Amino acid sequence: MDANSRNILGLMSEMNVRFVVPVYQRPYSWDDTQCAQLWDDILSCGRRRQGTHFTGSIVTIQDGQLSDQGVAPLLLIDGQQRITTITLLLVALARYAGRHPQERLSFTKAEVLQSGFLTNHFRGGEDFYKLTLSKGDRDAYRALVDALVAGRDAELDPLSRLAQNLEFFERRVEALDDVSLVWTGLQRLEVVSISLTQGTDDPQVIFESMNATGKDLTNADLVRNFVLMSYPMAEQQSLYRTYWAPIEQILATDTIGFDDAFDDFIRSYLSVVHAPTSMAKVDVYQAFKRYVLFHGFNENDRMKNLSLKLKRFARYYAAVTRGQVDDEQLAQAFGRIAQLDAPVVNPLLISLFDGYEHHEFDREAFLLMLRAIESYLFRRSVCDCAQSVLAPFFSSLIARIDAVRSEEGQVVDAFVAMLLNEEGTQRRFPTDAEFAHALATRDTHSLAGALYLLARIDEELEPTDTVALEAYNWSLEHVMPQRALEDDAWRAALGDAPERTFEECINNLGNLTLTPHPFDLQEGSFEQKQRRIAESPLALANDILAATEWTPAQIKERAERLVERALAVWVRPELPEGAGAAFRLSARAAATHKVTFAELFAAGLVQMDDALVSVSPLHPGRATVTSTGKIMLANGEMFEDPAEAYTRFLSSVGAANTDQDGWMYWRRGDGGPLLDDLRAELA
Repeated sequence: MDANSRNILGLMSEMNVRFVVPVYQRPYSWDDTQCAQLWDDILSCGRRRQGTHFTGSIVTIQDGQLSDQGVAPLLLIDGQQRITTITLLLVALARYAGRHPQERLSFTKAEVLQSGFLTNHFRGGEDFYKLTLSKGDRDAYRALVDALVAGRDAELDPLSRLAQNLEFFERRVEALDDVSLVWTGLQRLEVVSISLTQGTDDPQVIFESMNATGKDLTNADLVRNFVLMSYPMAEQQSLYRTYWAPIEQILATDTIGFDDAFDDFIRSYLSVVHAPTSMAKVDVYQAFKRYVLFHGFNENDRMKNLSLKLKRFARYYAAVTRGQVDDEQLAQAFGRIAQLDAPVVNPLLISLFDGYEHHEFDREAFLLMLRAIESYLFRRSVCDCAQSVLAPFFSSLIARIDAVRSEEGQVVDAFVAMLLNEEGTQRRFPTDAEFAHALATRDTHSLAGALYLLARIDEELEPTDTVALEAYNWSLEHVMPQRALEDDAWRAALGDAPERTFEECINNLGNLTLTPHPFDLQEGSFEQKQRRIAESPLALANDILAATEWTPAQIKERAERLVERALAVWVRPELPEGAGAAFRLSARAAATHKVTFAELFAAGLVQMDDALVSVSPLHPGRATVTSTGKIMLANGEMFEDPAEAYTRFLSSVGAANTDQDGWMYWRRGDGGPLLDDLRAELA
């Protein structure tokens, strides 16, 4: 590695080199904020009589041999945003000079064009352009340079960052009294130029450490670079097209940018492969990097295998979060779960989708599990169950189901049993009685899923009418209006204690329906309400339209009818007869308190020299089972209990939190079952 201070224009104007942005780099993305900062730095430097201004680093590595024309391609590992932006400013200056030939400037258009900043003037083809951008920016940039050389305007997409930033600089240049200040300031910009040596320096390490200025890299940038940089530069273009571009196409949408979608996707992926460890608060890139290195994906061409897996899981992610799957029933099932706004369940859904695609259970079984998840989530929401317990619970489900999958067990029976076996805990699946009582008595109007609740009930009432589920722009409508106490007729209908009865009835399920109007009519007679509600085609409103009056008694009766419908929609599954005892609550409780590691060893479920692998993505590590059935850590310490061994292991690696149950964090071998699942077999 060779590092030295350079004038940035001097670096850009070197003869017989061209700068190439690698295919795995993000597109040009600086916006007004970064451009304004650079502009201010340049003007400040130009107004000073002397001195320079440091503006970061430029990291390059030579990409192969010299071309036939003697031009050396230099890959821009870091600094592409800065160099591209300065190039746009040079174009703006050249165009300004061309429009103002009579103005006395310290530079000319010809000087900008012929000094080697934009082109290798006497070379052709690829070698003509001093800068080669990546992805969709390449052709637009070349068109801009060609137009400048030919003396005409370039036709750029006005929404592209190239066009917007060029316009930004042209506005700033036109507004200046002395444009020569910009040219002077550019001459004084300094960078640290770092030239890497192929086969000796690691571009990824340099790339990570140099990301200190400009626009922060996203996790998508870092992961993409880490994956593709593990291959020789000659292969990266092909690898990008084969593996990474499809992931971008799968995850990006018109409304969700790729970077945001990728963050959530890669967190979900890591949650699946690291279960039962929750990944909610970890540094996604660092966790991914540790995962790759720990499992050796960076060796022996295995990164391609990982890339294929990422592509497959990206498809699962798009299916479970957006319903992007060809099977209509699966798409509807995923869409209903997504309506509950509980992204914490996505890793579990992805893991189950993987099992379905590998034919570990059939389509009907998969739909049954999805309906169970929908019911579980919604019943808990209605019953105001704690949501904070779901992330660790779903993570434990992934690990436990994974153990069943690896042993080719009955996944569906195990899954249903694991959901139902949490009775009496914060993770419980609310019973019919608890769910019905909550629905009949709670303030339904304040329920986050109130629209979803009524739409799903309407679909159950009239299965052929999908208008409610297809148009979630419906509004909640109170049948008895919210200003009922101000109306004599409504007040009389509320009986002897109108204030108390109003509070009990107004937001009750029986008093709510859906309307296509964007607002709730807060006053009016029952007849006016009926005419308004009649404008909607929903079966949900039939009993309201058939009524001749609307009293607390009618509200209570309608609530009871809707509760019965809700019990038919959000069914609590029953544990299949004959499901394995290991999945029952009592059996797992017995396993938790009675089965010891020595008993696992005596039963042959763990054997001498077996590796116990930590499943924590933050703290990977191994222990070994000794000939006497003890757990030996890497430092030679031995323990009889997995919990004690794991606590000591975490302490030895400097973990901030050592309070983790080793039964849930030691796995027998790579990809093997958790010790917690092994001891359940002896219960």
